[in-house]
Amino acid sequence: MIPTRLRRQLLVAAATAAALTVSACGHTGSDDTTGTAPLGALASAVPGAVPVPTSPPVTPPSELPAAYRGVDRSSPDAVAATVTELWYGWDTTRDSGPYDAKLRALPLLDPATVTDLVTHPPISGPGADWLALATAGAIAHVSSTPAHESGAPADTALRAYRLREVTQEFTGTPPPPRTQRIVSVVLRRTFDGWRTESVVAR
Repeated sequence: MIPTRLRRQLLVAAATAAALTVSACGHTGSDDTTGTAPLGALASAVPGAVPVPTSPPVTPPSELPAAYRGVDRSSPDAVAATVTELWYGWDTTRDSGPYDAKLRALPLLDPATVTDLVTHPPISGPGADWLALATAGAIAHVSSTPAHESGAPADTALRAYRLREVTQEFTGTPPPPRTQRIVSVVLRRTFDGWRTESVVAR
């Protein structure tokens, strides 16, 4: 037979354990008062929170600028010259950065290159050099002439490689200095003539 004093101690212990069990059941899962709220909820709850900027969707031009619509697409040289002139034809009075000039060359680019360019617009500003040009209201007048190097890949029926010396002469107040660069152009022949796969400054 269990002594009376021991029986009372067992009853108290059982009651305490039951109370603790009920309390624990009421807090199953995350704590509603001290748990971490979802990031989206925190962002929306912060007064004056600034949303993360996103680039606006790009609408590819359907045709080349009027001055270039007569380009001979059967000639990789003509296409390379036109693409590089457009690529570096910066106009700070209407462009927000060099990316806008590249978009003007889209009708002469390979479809995969177009997709890559349109779906990956710049996510940062154009940089200090562009801002200096913009301050002067600079507009680039571009010339693109053939450049040569030994050991360049030979053309095939479907692919051509060209080097171009690209010169930018700027108007502006004051006129910015002239720039020159060597640019590598890879072209692919398609059903409607030559198209550019890549444009890389060296």
